[in-house]
Amino acid sequence: MSIPLTKIAEIAKGELVGDLDATVATIATHPNDAEPEDLALVFSDVPSQALKLMETSMAKHLVVCKSLLADGACKQFIDKEEEKNFILTNRPRFTLKQIIDLLFVDKLKKAEIHKLSDINSSAKLAEDVSVGAFTSIGANTSIGKNTVIFDRVSIAEDVKIGENCIIYPGVTIYPGSDIEDRVIIHANTVIGSDGYSYVTEETSNVEKLQKQDFNFNNGRQVQQKIKSIGGVIIESDVEIGSCTTIDRGTLGNTIVGEGTKIDNQCQVAHNVEIGKDCLIIAKVGIAGSVKISDRVVIAGASGIADGVKIGNDVVVGAYSGVHSDLDPYLPVLGIPAVPYGEFMNRQKSVMRIPKLLKEFKELREELAEKFKASE
Repeated sequence: MSIPLTKIAEIAKGELVGDLDATVATIATHPNDAEPEDLALVFSDVPSQALKLMETSMAKHLVVCKSLLADGACKQFIDKEEEKNFILTNRPRFTLKQIIDLLFVDKLKKAEIHKLSDINSSAKLAEDVSVGAFTSIGANTSIGKNTVIFDRVSIAEDVKIGENCIIYPGVTIYPGSDIEDRVIIHANTVIGSDGYSYVTEETSNVEKLQKQDFNFNNGRQVQQKIKSIGGVIIESDVEIGSCTTIDRGTLGNTIVGEGTKIDNQCQVAHNVEIGKDCLIIAKVGIAGSVKISDRVVIAGASGIADGVKIGNDVVVGAYSGVHSDLDPYLPVLGIPAVPYGEFMNRQKSVMRIPKLLKEFKELREELAEKFKASE
């Protein structure tokens, strides 16, 4: 499918500089990997970086940041380059999303109920709902219109699923879960499993250790399960990756806020509350009763300890361990997580250790020689 550059400029609310009749059919993975007829996107708004990519790319069609026109060298190149066409937009990365949406329409299943599905007679399915083979839907469950449920999905009783959702193969949704509109859940994810909650009849050795009491009991300490009787609420426009688990609340609800995106292989424990428009990246583990505010980013393989509260717009760097509350607008990194500037200063100090040790060794040898000479 070919698309006119004028159409791309229109949807991106950008400006086309060059051939108004030009069309493109493919998007280059990177400007340096582009073929002449490809469309290449230059994401950088740093003039020196962007100019180098524009000059070296073989692509004849380029999407670049409009702000580059403020740089003399970039403006001169764009104005005088006759063999290339430029679409000037405020945000090329967002333009990429718009182009992909235009060129590649999702091919979902047509609305049908597969004959090998198992749907309880009391379940309520709205119009144009699709249900795949070997999918089961429990009693008193309701599913909104235009929702697509793929094969081998297990949806228990008393579940609510809104409109225009996509539930991919192998997903399991436990009883009482509430999933709002336009939610996407990828393969083999589990929503609403029991929280990891146990208690011993007597004070456990772990509890004693926390209180600096070392009078341990060396016998059995049977862990009694605390049943999870709360639920899970997934608000609208949430996307959840593959093989992620979101536990139900012990008493109240585990909540994932509107617009939040959770990556693959994440764990969200019981009673966690995640705000709106957060990004939770792969292999993040969030312990019980954590409260996360809006627009928080938690990078890959990080862990959040139980009961921690995180303010708005916090960024937690990859492989970090958060053990205490975080104020809003704070970038943190490390184990335990500390403000980014403090972490970098610590790293610089560590890097100086070999030099300091060398200087110390030289000083010790020098002093030893002086003492030896004075004897």
